[in-house]
Amino acid sequence: MTEFRDIYADVGLARAYHELVNCEDYQGNLARYIHTHADLEQSRVLDMGSGTGRVAALMAASCRELTLCDRAPAMLAVAREHLPTSVRIDIADNTALPYGAGAFDVVTAGWSFGHATEWLPDIWQDNVRAAVREMLRVLAPGGVAMIFETLGSGVTQPAPPNANLAACYALFESEFGFTRTAIATHYRFASVAEATRLTQFFFGFAMDSSAQADGSAIVPEWTGAWQVRRARV
Repeated sequence: MTEFRDIYADVGLARAYHELVNCEDYQGNLARYIHTHADLEQSRVLDMGSGTGRVAALMAASCRELTLCDRAPAMLAVAREHLPTSVRIDIADNTALPYGAGAFDVVTAGWSFGHATEWLPDIWQDNVRAAVREMLRVLAPGGVAMIFETLGSGVTQPAPPNANLAACYALFESEFGFTRTAIATHYRFASVAEATRLTQFFFGFAMDSSAQADGSAIVPEWTGAWQVRRARV
């Protein structure tokens, strides 16, 4: 298994990670969720902790303005390779955003806040609270904030993968009023061999995959989508 911190620090590993996530959500369910709940065409959009731009790519062709930020330059270098040149990309930490209050109509954060539960085991609650507060600070009145985190890989039913993530998700809901939706975002790989290679790279073991008639392979994945809309003033 490749260490997550190494992926965030090395452009080559970040590209391999991007190859993996490009295979996720072959049915387009996450994009439909975003476009259903946000009027992107009229919106200034921020994607926090954007990584290689997996969420940003679903919005780039539709929104009025798009800004990405992440603390990892290697991940953002990969995002720059495949996103339009009109997209603004900044190096910034989720807990200290360099933007003014109310600067964005839509703010997203995909698979970013939950990392604190592993990387900062003694203070993750403080880190997550600070990140969510920043998310809401830069959100304009009437705007929508969306957080995406895992609800399980290689499993048949959605559920938090561990106790700390369950507590993190409960924090979104109980302290900040986010509502949760479970979304099927299954992987489709070109072959069983590709499924084995890419899931081994990221998860540390090869996920069980279902071979399809066309030779592709499906690995189940579930995503939690948390949403809150800021009141208009």
